[in-house]
Amino acid sequence: MRRLLIITLMLICVSSFAQKSTKQEVKENPYKYTWNLTDVYPNWDAWQKDLEYVNSQIPKYLEFKGRLGESVQTMLDFQKFSEEVSKISSKLYIYASLSQDVDGKNPIYITKLQQLQTVGIEMSRNTAWIQPELATIPKEKIEGWMKENKDLAIYNHDFESFYRTLEHIIDEQTQKIISYYSRALGAASNAYGSLSTADMEYHNVTLSTGEEIVTSPANASKVYSGNPNQNDRKITANAREAVYAKNKNTYADLWMGVAQNRWASSQLQGYESGLDAVLQSNNIPKDVYMNLIDVASNNTASLLKYRELRKKALGLEKYYFSDESFELVDFMKNYSWEEAVDMVQKCLKPMGDEYNTLLNTAIQGGWIDVYEKPGKRTGAYSWSIYGVHPYILMNWDESRDNVYTLAHELGHSMHSMLSSKYQPYTYSSYASMVAETASTFNENMLLDYMIKNSTDPNEKIALLVQAIDNISGTFYRQSQFAEFEYKMYTMIEKDEPMNADIIANLYLEIDKKYNGDIFDRSEDFAYSWPRVHHFFGYFYYVYNYAVSFSASSSLFNQIALAETPEASKAAQEKYLTLLKSGGSDYPVELLKKAGVDLNTKEPFLAVIKRMDQLVNQLEVALKEAGKI
Repeated sequence: MRRLLIITLMLICVSSFAQKSTKQEVKENPYKYTWNLTDVYPNWDAWQKDLEYVNSQIPKYLEFKGRLGESVQTMLDFQKFSEEVSKISSKLYIYASLSQDVDGKNPIYITKLQQLQTVGIEMSRNTAWIQPELATIPKEKIEGWMKENKDLAIYNHDFESFYRTLEHIIDEQTQKIISYYSRALGAASNAYGSLSTADMEYHNVTLSTGEEIVTSPANASKVYSGNPNQNDRKITANAREAVYAKNKNTYADLWMGVAQNRWASSQLQGYESGLDAVLQSNNIPKDVYMNLIDVASNNTASLLKYRELRKKALGLEKYYFSDESFELVDFMKNYSWEEAVDMVQKCLKPMGDEYNTLLNTAIQGGWIDVYEKPGKRTGAYSWSIYGVHPYILMNWDESRDNVYTLAHELGHSMHSMLSSKYQPYTYSSYASMVAETASTFNENMLLDYMIKNSTDPNEKIALLVQAIDNISGTFYRQSQFAEFEYKMYTMIEKDEPMNADIIANLYLEIDKKYNGDIFDRSEDFAYSWPRVHHFFGYFYYVYNYAVSFSASSSLFNQIALAETPEASKAAQEKYLTLLKSGGSDYPVELLKKAGVDLNTKEPFLAVIKRMDQLVNQLEVALKEAGKI
């Protein structure tokens, strides 16, 4: 039931590199650094065959119309039928999306996704009756059926969740109307994807060495972290910000199109705000969101102290955002792909045999697309296909940050594999809040491993910086984005005027609230907010990173810093149970069972306390090293 609706919505929405490997290695394993999509479909003909099958099944939904309440067997048959269509539909969509993400300049993938969109619209029209009809069946009747039929009882949490939000169910006629407009409603989000990826033209800059570079994300990252010339770092950042400022009005209009669509949908469902619509679907108290923003925005003293320490240690008169990633000590180290994989494997050894067996399978080849290339989507992600395996996208630049990104995405992948192994299909996916807990937990494991194995004083400073940057980027930065998103939607919901300049001024105001005036910001800085693709592709998502970081930090402390081995083992078992639980319960409840209570401010305040400790340790280490 829930999966049918998810997949329907999903169907509607739609530089050179050097590989550090020998030709022989690639010859022996042609998928050593790239995805093997034949694990999904051997070719596009097979994909097309499945697409035609799904299309043929859509009219069969109407065979159940008016019959869902007639018997337990009919309801069970409907659930099984819906799951089959959902599995194949998801597989079709992800395969086409993965293909596009590694070759965004190839128009064939846009065509394939448009085909899916057409099928998705037809599915919406034929399934608009489902929720309204389910709403007419008394909850007590469904509960009675589940007591007498163990196969139907599997869907207990789905049914409970459905009846909990019964008042927000849209009637059949309205759902049909929405389906007719679905292609138009998704246009703004699709246009953002084209503008920011396929049609993105990064500016070139000439560095102080005379070298001209394209300011792609990977190239820029290398400049920020390794180029000692502050002006090189500055002009690289300015060039990247200018790309967004050039199209500031277009980006603002696209976001407002996306936002108005989401707000309209929330109102149709009877929610008072878009945030309520997002949180209530997973039964997340609004206090979780507001407590996060409150704690993060009002406890920035250590964050600001950290910037002052960096400025002083680097001997800078002015401090820019592009100076944030430059090393404070002479400990520049590049990590080959193979070195990174080895470190991640070693840091996760304590997670047990089952976890590590799955991990070793994931890194053998075919599951990870490693290197940056023309037309490839920027950033990183893990995307799992039920019945196949996860796929991880990377854009490897040999930085320490990328090592952490690998650990992060493998956390998602292991979560998906364990969830799929232990849960039925309907609960094999999970809420984003729990998802980001699994990924940031792995980052904590890697940091702990690197600190314990460090013998160089300069490396110690570098790792302290890494730990602080984790909190700065994942807790504070994402909380800042969450507050920005909340205030933007509040303006939309109050029909307040919005344009590129208003949004930019709001972004700048909140940035100064969190980061103070230490940064010397460029004129284009305030217009660079569209680089955060989550604002366009997701609805109230970024807060999950900060909340999950708080939860994973707590779980890591319970496991790694337990007073006894027995306590550590017990905490680890609860954490692995969390990963195996998928979406079988609400995220706040799953985390509470694992040992983290998000109904309080304690998990967030614990992060603040840890930030204080780390910044003070860094100050001492910098003094000992004669840096300040």
